[in-house]
Amino acid sequence: MDKALYDLVTGKQARNSFISDASEFLDRYRLDPDERSAVDSIDLPALRQHGANPMLLWGLWMTFGDRSLSGYLSALEGNKSLSIPKDHKNG
Repeated sequence: MDKALYDLVTGKQARNSFISDASEFLDRYRLDPDERSAVDSIDLPALRQHGANPMLLWGLWMTFGDRSLSGYLSALEGNKSLSIPKDHKNG
């Protein structure tokens, strides 16, 4: 799971792949169904519960979130979610 998150945080091509077809992007990684769902929806509380590296969670927020600390902390508590513009046909 951390490898998928790392790729999303550090690679523009990976982010573009994820946005255009999340399912195809996620097929590259060995994720159980719960991990896959958490990565697919960038569900920070679920990712944290599955043991995601805290720095990768912060990186996801800085990549896809509003970049505010208060927003990040709110998202970790489940009070705010990320809205990622994905192609609804494919991902």
